[in-house]
Amino acid sequence: MRKEHEMSTRRHVSVHIWGSAFMAALGLAPIACSDAEYDDAANNGANNGANNGANNGASNNTTNNGANNATNNGANNGATNPFPCDNPTPVTVDGAPTGFVRCEGGFVHRATVEACASLIPRGQACDSPDPASAGCTTDADCTERPNGYCDYAGFDAPGCYCHYGCTDDADCGDGQLCMCGDPVGQCVTARCTNDADCPGDLLCTTYVADPGCGGTAFACQTATDECGGTPDCASGECSHDGTKHLCQEAACAIGRPFLVHGAEVLAEAVACPDWADPAIQPAAVDLDAALRAHLVDHWTRVGLMEHASVAAFARFALQLLSLGAPPELIERTNAAMVDETRHARACFALASGLADRPIGPGALAIDGALEASSPLDILATLIREGCIGETVAALEAAEAAHHAVDPVVAEVLAGIAEDERRHAELAWRTVQWALDAGDEALRDAVRAEFELAMLEREPRGQAEDAFSTEVLLAHGVVSASLRADLHRDMLDRVIRPCMEAVLRPLEGVAVAA
Repeated sequence: MRKEHEMSTRRHVSVHIWGSAFMAALGLAPIACSDAEYDDAANNGANNGANNGANNGASNNTTNNGANNATNNGANNGATNPFPCDNPTPVTVDGAPTGFVRCEGGFVHRATVEACASLIPRGQACDSPDPASAGCTTDADCTERPNGYCDYAGFDAPGCYCHYGCTDDADCGDGQLCMCGDPVGQCVTARCTNDADCPGDLLCTTYVADPGCGGTAFACQTATDECGGTPDCASGECSHDGTKHLCQEAACAIGRPFLVHGAEVLAEAVACPDWADPAIQPAAVDLDAALRAHLVDHWTRVGLMEHASVAAFARFALQLLSLGAPPELIERTNAAMVDETRHARACFALASGLADRPIGPGALAIDGALEASSPLDILATLIREGCIGETVAALEAAEAAHHAVDPVVAEVLAGIAEDERRHAELAWRTVQWALDAGDEALRDAVRAEFELAMLEREPRGQAEDAFSTEVLLAHGVVSASLRADLHRDMLDRVIRPCMEAVLRPLEGVAVAA
């Protein structure tokens, strides 16, 4: 227990100091990075704005650009449901029906659209370990937005803060539905609103939005689904790739994700020696067969993510040109493509060395990658891929590098951490440049996209690891539980403060580094 406390304390200092340095590198005033300002800006009711009307009218074009019902095509009509809802149990809140049904297979589907019951205001007070810094004491203190309640939250700065929910879909933004719960519903990403949106006997069911980091989302089942819920997966969690439910390994940070219609796209791993850097070889150590297989899977997955990041930056270069961006941003984007290629080669080298066989990427599907082309579409994708994805990736790689025992692995991770930090800076600077060139309407729409993107990435539960956090860290791997903690802390202490600073009109901020 003491070891876990020491790790938690060290990690808190890392996030806090890293976040302050990151904002300083961006030339942003570190608002909300000091403890006093953090409590006000990050937790005083604003931290869950994605769950209210702030999103209304701001279309999540990245998630919903013609792909909301891509799974609902004619090929599914009349198809037999491969994962029906066995032993259904209606979900109720305080005895009231919600329209949601829990299935034995570990998933929930929405049979009908019902208004969610609200149990707020509740009578009890929230007990904070530091009352002086608490954001609230009772539900009655949370009045900044509708459906506010006071609840205990926080990873390394625990306390009572205001949260804001929903009672019906109208309280949520485009591409969301209100998932009923206690004490009130929460807005979640959705490609369907209920079973009626899905063809035949297929259902509108849950999936894990970010395997390893959690998050709940809804999409129609398809006849080609590989899982109904996570219990159907031999490993990983039941997620969605934009076309079907499938099992995906728990990995959600390292590398800029390549998103098409809001879903991450990766190549398949194949027996390919070309992508493994021959100069990088992991230390020859006697590993348990199960641990070795886990590490091979991990580095293969990370290599595929880094490989996909090359495509993400290639697309970004075209998007920047379409926006009339300055040459500094184009040059840094081109350099980032070289960085990601190097990262992929290093990761495939580690995977190949541990497996004693060549591992590399196959062909990468890019269909639909350039369909979202409006300025807001481009910024919405950039927020998810760069501002959030790579900011979190940089810290995760730094954390893993700090603990890795093999100096080769530690050096690879340290290099990735530094490069991802610069890539994240590029994303934030691009948003900053676009806002400076845009109007107030664009600023409001970008704020709504940030809020929705952070809600999508907010950890809700976590996967179980087959090995302890300490064992995995020694091999340069961040466990699912530690990743969820880091992710939650980064959203609160780095992402949101940076968002507030960038969205606040600033003067004298240069685009170039």
